[in-house]
Amino acid sequence: MMTEHTLIFILACLVVLLTLVLIRRISDDRKRLAVLRRLDLEEFAALLQANSRDGVIGQVAAKVSDLLKQSFGCEQILFLRKKRGRLRYNFSHGLAKVERRDFRLPHTKDLGDCLRADYLPRCLFHLKTVLPADAYATLVELGFDTFFPIYWRENLYGVYFIRSTLSTREHSFMSLVASLAQSLSAAYHVKWHESRNEDLRKKLSTAETEARRLQSPGWSAMMKLVRHRKPETIVMQIVETLVSELQLERAACIHRWNDDALRVVTKGTSGAIALPETLVLDSLISKLGDKKHRRLSDLRFTDESLNKAVKALIDGGLDYVTTCSLAPQREGVLAWSGGGDPLIVCDHLDSLRDHIGNLIDNAESFERIEELSYTDNLTGLANQRYFLRRFDEEISRAQRYGRKLAFILFDLDELKATNDTYGHLAGDAILRQLGEILRNSIRSIDVVARYGGDEFCVIMPEADQETCRRFMKRLQNAISRNRFQIENADEPLRCTVSLGGAIFPDHGDDSRQMIHAADMALLKAKESGRNKSLVYKDVP
Repeated sequence: MMTEHTLIFILACLVVLLTLVLIRRISDDRKRLAVLRRLDLEEFAALLQANSRDGVIGQVAAKVSDLLKQSFGCEQILFLRKKRGRLRYNFSHGLAKVERRDFRLPHTKDLGDCLRADYLPRCLFHLKTVLPADAYATLVELGFDTFFPIYWRENLYGVYFIRSTLSTREHSFMSLVASLAQSLSAAYHVKWHESRNEDLRKKLSTAETEARRLQSPGWSAMMKLVRHRKPETIVMQIVETLVSELQLERAACIHRWNDDALRVVTKGTSGAIALPETLVLDSLISKLGDKKHRRLSDLRFTDESLNKAVKALIDGGLDYVTTCSLAPQREGVLAWSGGGDPLIVCDHLDSLRDHIGNLIDNAESFERIEELSYTDNLTGLANQRYFLRRFDEEISRAQRYGRKLAFILFDLDELKATNDTYGHLAGDAILRQLGEILRNSIRSIDVVARYGGDEFCVIMPEADQETCRRFMKRLQNAISRNRFQIENADEPLRCTVSLGGAIFPDHGDDSRQMIHAADMALLKAKESGRNKSLVYKDVP
């Protein structure tokens, strides 16, 4: 009797427990639906658009904090903003007492690598080995269990630490964070392409649909490519991700690029795949039409050039093909083998298509903006920022292969006198014309940049001391022979330059020492009467 009563009691307890779990599940489901209903998507989209135009990321961060509190039930929030190489206290919610000095965490390389691993919310445990032990212990003691980073363009803006009444693994929450991360990282892109604002609004308004896409292979992996900034390799990265996430054996993507030429990206194919003519690719895309996919062995055409293109794909070990437009005016085809049911593969490709286009647009926009940020507006030459980056790269390359490298620093003689006589617009005109002379005087492997004011510099890879001397003399003569056209001047002006050169590794082991050596040679050239060129070895 006691045994039967005990079993009945246990069963009753289990029924009660399961009922409570079911009630909790239903309650959570209602909360998740309420989350999506409460999101003021129009307002949030407008805020992201304003940030894209004006760079007011602080307002977006504040809005995110409000969303975390009001819509996602976050009982505790801590936001650490990156500033001067450290993560510092910026905002908190739900903490009775916070010591700001406890949150001045060094932004180490290991921490940066860990944060860049994923945009999506992750367990705090992932940071255990990259945070100082006392800081990690403090976060655990305060009850935080989840974190996610926020990036502005490619730079870390800050990190959120949260504890929520809703599961942070739920798709609605992950979708919001992923969309936010992508939107902020692409802020510069929207600034240059205002039409994308409408696309952003539409994406946010379909947050629930996007949440379901998180279940599709490849979605989170694609998010990791948001910060990829090289257009020439982004398609390769995308194809590699598709092969990995969709478990394909091999794949090949043939597509148009900006120059309207065709390119092919392959992964695991049996040998290289020959590119068809542009018109042949257009014809193949037209023949494939709206069908999700076609088996390559079933394709037969009257046009032999089309059959030849199909045979090249079959010879590469590929079984299926589908149209794959990476972006507007970039039509192409994707061929693959493996991956199971081709219909499922196509469905996953459809779910990722918009993201693929955004990734390519982001990379191209970044390249265009980077070119502008590295270009001196007046002369059209590279600016100091670009020069310093390339100088370190070229020195590392010369050191690695045991080669020489020449560096030349020079400026215009008496430009101040020209400005005083004819005005600063005259000086600007001279600098513009000098930029043209410099572009026509260097080798294709050389780097010429405006160092600042009327100072210029040239990096000459694989150039020894004698090569440096000859170049400086030739440039000196080219400038002195030129006639600079100036408004309000009775006749064209003559200008001269003084130059100083240094050779790696003879005169310096790094960029700082090389710049110093060339600068000393330049000063000596000016003291010698201007319109002179000296190598550092010539300086007593």
